[in-house]
Amino acid sequence: MFGKKSPKSPPTLDLTQVLPPTPLKTAAARRFMEFCQQDFPRHTHADGFDPHVYADAVALVISRLEATRHME
Repeated sequence: MFGKKSPKSPPTLDLTQVLPPTPLKTAAARRFMEFCQQDFPRHTHADGFDPHVYADAVALVISRLEATRHME
């Protein structure tokens, strides 16, 4: 009882809230977002996991994938 840490509650973060509300235009961005939404809960109890860093990385990759649409 004493001296034990309570288990960490999983961070609540919706990845769709991190990105702009516009729909994703490229298939690659949509697939990556689906992967991240499934992958995010797996890491919530890992040591040193920061959900905001994860969300920032997702936003960066999504923005790059969406930018490739304009390069064609």
